[in-house]
Amino acid sequence: MSRIVVSVGLAALAAVTMPVSTLGQAMVGARETANGAPILARHGTLHARLEEIARRSSLWRDALEQIRGTGRQVLVLTPDQVVVKDTLDSTSTRPFDPTVVAAAAPIPDSDSQVSLVIVVVNLPLLEEVHRRSYSPLVELYWDLDRILVHEIYGHALPYLLAGDLSGRCPDPAPGQKASDACSIRRENAVRAELGLSRRTGYGLDLVLARRRLE
Repeated sequence: MSRIVVSVGLAALAAVTMPVSTLGQAMVGARETANGAPILARHGTLHARLEEIARRSSLWRDALEQIRGTGRQVLVLTPDQVVVKDTLDSTSTRPFDPTVVAAAAPIPDSDSQVSLVIVVVNLPLLEEVHRRSYSPLVELYWDLDRILVHEIYGHALPYLLAGDLSGRCPDPAPGQKASDACSIRRENAVRAELGLSRRTGYGLDLVLARRRLE
């Protein structure tokens, strides 16, 4: 689910900008630390789900401990906290695509070192779909857990564990069995600890994917 993301604008962030050449010349400006926390989410719902995942998954906790103290971090944002630039030199921006469920973007420096990965979760979209379908709140939480595990444990943390772009853990390639892909193998390992169903296909294994906005 990785997509080209963004130039980040949060008032509390110390702004730095650097090219994201692996994602098609996007620009991202962001950095925030909270006592060296490996993952930072400013939205209360996302923060609560991350705490719950960490409580129940030893694999997740082990990965966070490996990057704790390194200065490397995952910053989890919502669409209102990001804008998109198509090219490095572009003077125009646009909002994050409201139809995209989630995205992850490593922020490499000139030596391909990675100490920051941005993850964007489209919480408003998920909330709207679940609201319109009269879905119980627990189903929204399950979807958020699946998304966070995929984007963070599947994509973001491998970059930070490696410390550079060699940590890329891709989604399924064309013709590849989905469950053999790096990101989905990692995702399924944590899903098992959380008691969530195993992901076997290419599509989103979410309540969202089974319901449509009218």
